[in-house]
Formats: sequence, C-alpha cells, structure tokens
Amino acid sequence: MADIKPAQLFVNHMVIQRDVKAPIWGTAEPGEQIKLTASWGATAETIADKEGNWLVKLQTPEAGGPHSISFLGKNQIILKDVLSGDVWLCSGQSNMGWPIAKSKNAKLEIAQANFPLIRSFKVERNPSLQKTKVVQGEWQVCSPASAAEFSATAYFTGRKLHKELNIPIGLLTTCWGGTCVEAWTPWSDQSDDSFAQNRKNLLDEKAESYTPESAKAKYEKKLAEWNKKVSQETNNKKRKPRKPQLQTDPQLDQNYPGNLYNGMLYSLIPYAIKGAIWYQGENNSKSIASAKHYRYQLTQMIKSWQKSWEWEFPFYCVQLPNYKSPQSQPVEKNNIWPFIRESFIFTTKNAPNTFTICTIDLGEAKDIHPKNKQDVGKRMASTILNKTFGKNTPTTPIMKSYEITDDRVIINFDYSGSGLLAKGDKLKAFAIAGEDKQFVWADAVIVNKNGIESVVVSSSAVKKPVAVRYGWADNPVNCNLYSKEGFPASPFRTDNWELNSK
Repeated sequence: MADIKPAQLFVNHMVIQRDVKAPIWGTAEPGEQIKLTASWGATAETIADKEGNWLVKLQTPEAGGPHSISFLGKNQIILKDVLSGDVWLCSGQSNMGWPIAKSKNAKLEIAQANFPLIRSFKVERNPSLQKTKVVQGEWQVCSPASAAEFSATAYFTGRKLHKELNIPIGLLTTCWGGTCVEAWTPWSDQSDDSFAQNRKNLLDEKAESYTPESAKAKYEKKLAEWNKKVSQETNNKKRKPRKPQLQTDPQLDQNYPGNLYNGMLYSLIPYAIKGAIWYQGENNSKSIASAKHYRYQLTQMIKSWQKSWEWEFPFYCVQLPNYKSPQSQPVEKNNIWPFIRESFIFTTKNAPNTFTICTIDLGEAKDIHPKNKQDVGKRMASTILNKTFGKNTPTTPIMKSYEITDDRVIINFDYSGSGLLAKGDKLKAFAIAGEDKQFVWADAVIVNKNGIESVVVSSSAVKKPVAVRYGWADNPVNCNLYSKEGFPASPFRTDNWELNSK
C-alpha cells in the first residue's frame, strides 16, 4: 500500500514562509486520511484524492524555530529542524547560478558562511514538455562546508536580509545557464508571441531529423577529435578546447519554450514564498530586436508566474551590467545591451509589483560572469527592504521624467536617497541630440530646485535639443551619476527612435 509522502520540498531543514497559510502537498494511497501537526500548535487534515494526491494549508508561525511537522496517515513522517522565515524564489541563467566558489573573495566568503538560519534548496535541471510536480533537490543549511555551491547572488541577497530583519531566510533556487526567457514562461501564455514561435519552430524542425543513434555517432566523432586536440594543446600548454556534449532531443532542449517552466518551476507551485529575484537576459540579447522585445516577454513571464501563484508577489530584477568593448562614442551605434537594460526598466513600470536594480558599474569587459556578486546582493537586499518592508533604504535612481527648456534638457529621477552626486569631478556618459538625431557628448550638472535634485543636460553644439541618452553603450565605463548612498543611476534615453538610430 502507498505510504504518505510529502513532496521533496518538504524535508528536514526546510524553511517555510512565516505568518501565512502555507500550502503543503504530497502523495498517499487514494482515499487515505492525512493529518499534519506542527510543533507550534497548528494542524490540518485532508483526504488523498482518487489519484493519491493531497494538499493542505497549514498556518505558519512568526519567524523562528527550529520546529517540527508530523505527517500522519497509515505511516508517520516527522520533519525536523524546520524554520519559519522568508522564502525567496531565485531564478534566471548562469549569473543567478554562479556559485560563491567562483565569486570575488571566494575563500574568505566560504570560510565566513556560518549562517545556520539561511537555507538553500537548488532545483535540479529538468527540461520537460509536460508540466510535472516532481522536483529533485534538498535543503542545505548554510555553513562553510555547504556554501561553496550556493548561488552567490541569492546568498548575498539573503545574507543581507537575514542580518537586517533577524529572521531565517530560505533560498529556493531554480536556474540554468544559457537559457532564454521563453523557456521559463508557460507556452500557453506566449503561444501568440512571434519570437517564441520562431524559437519553437526551429527546434521542432531539428527534432524531425533527430535520432538518438545519429546524435551518439556525431558525439563520438567529435569526442575523438576533441581528445586529439586536447593532447596537442596539452603539449603546447595552451587552453583546452571545450569538450563536446551529446545532443539531446531538440524538443527537450533547455531553451525550448515552456520547458523549464514545466520541469523546474511548475513543481514549486504553490510553495509559499515572499517574492522572487531574477538574473537573466544575456541569452535574449542576440540582436537589438530580441533585446527590445524582451520587455514584453519578461513582463509576460512575471504576470504568468504571479498568476500561477495566484498573487502578485514582489519580483526583483538584476539589470545587466557593463560588458564588452568600452564606450568611445556618445552613443554606440548598434550596441545591443542598452536595449536589454531599457527592457528591464520598461518591465519595472508595466509588470505588477516589479523592481529593478542597476549594476552598470559591476561588470567586466571580457567576462559575462562578473565576480562581484556581493554588491549585487547588497543592492538587491536594499531594494527589497525598501519596497517590500517599507524601510528607507537606498534604491536605484531611475529616470522619471524630463522637460526641454530652450537649449537644456532637465532630467528628473525616482529613487530613495538623500541626493545625487557625480563620482569624480563632473558627470560623464551623457549625450544629447537635436532634430537631426546626431548625438554629441553633453555637459551635465546636478541642480537643486526647491529641495528636488535634477540633472540639467546641454551642449554648445546643440541649440535645440530633442533627446538625451545616458550610458547608451554595451560597456559605458564612465557612468558616474550616483545617489549619495552609492547606488548608480540606470542608463536611459528620453527618445523612442527607431532601433538602428544613432
């Protein structure tokens, strides 16, 4: 006979969301009576349905622990070392998955990672054409022995929240490097999106000629060539070429639209969470068109997730940092990443309860995986403390509005802080253009009028300005407009000119 079995999320060392009626589910024999009893006094009962599935909602206590939860049916399971705190869903691609072990000051950070009230659950990779409730992973208690493989962005965010709020923190991490937003969005909510359709069609076409046998033959041939090259490169003391991988069914590809939602997110629903943090976008930055379209796709994904959880939980994004060749022109023609950054700002304004942090000063020109995840976490946690908990902590300055007065453009910002400043002798990275749409470097100064600070932009070469851009390049190394609390302003543009405009 089938024993009562909670879902894999509900195991020893778990963090359960505080002060809510938390959904808890699992399997048992059809018709079996199930009773949950928590050490803090809450109980819940139900009967497994005809397929053996069950779900209850258990009232959780205020932050604290450790607690225990008893599951009683024809057998009994007791979960131990359960903490009640805030659970954050952490998702995206490789920069979300990037571990502490590969981040700045890794050895010191790991040695000091003695935070038993921080717990991490990492969802194992599982692309799927069908929605699945099966999830693989386990809750890890944060310690020097376990922290090395924690997501650095999630950990540094959680550590700051833990210290500031003095509560347990659960990091529910589901991510995969090199994945697109389409994979994380349910297909039913993007089936009318041309970008998603194109991605799906390409993989469907590949699937028509795919067989495991042909894939294995190609892999073995490439592997033999790789082994030969490795032997040669080892003798020449050069860097090893990347090892080939066995091709899987294209319809089970990690970038097949909906696959990661089905296999790595759906299984977490409706686990009670406080909110989500998101670090992704690199894989949707292959062209200016895809980078600009990302604003609609990310907005849709957020709304889809919120619909799945049946509430508009707070959603926090990491805007992509500076990367690639340093800026040399006032506006870098055909650079892609400015548009993906703009898409995050668009999403912030159009998706419910969504916020973005700027990391324009934390990138590395030659590495898409910047090592400084500490400041990413610091800024993320500060924004969460402000927007979710109502604390007066700093947030990213984001352009709110602008006005053109004679030969000047006045830019107003929305942020939490005591004022703006220029890091260095004067503001840089501003560009201005007239009706000819030809941008030139601009002068910019911070002015205070009636206690409100703005940036006034002008140039002697442009008598009648119509547009201003700031940091409009893949790698705008001179972005030096900050809040006095040390948060950089997000790059922006006041115009909405065509994609290939200068």
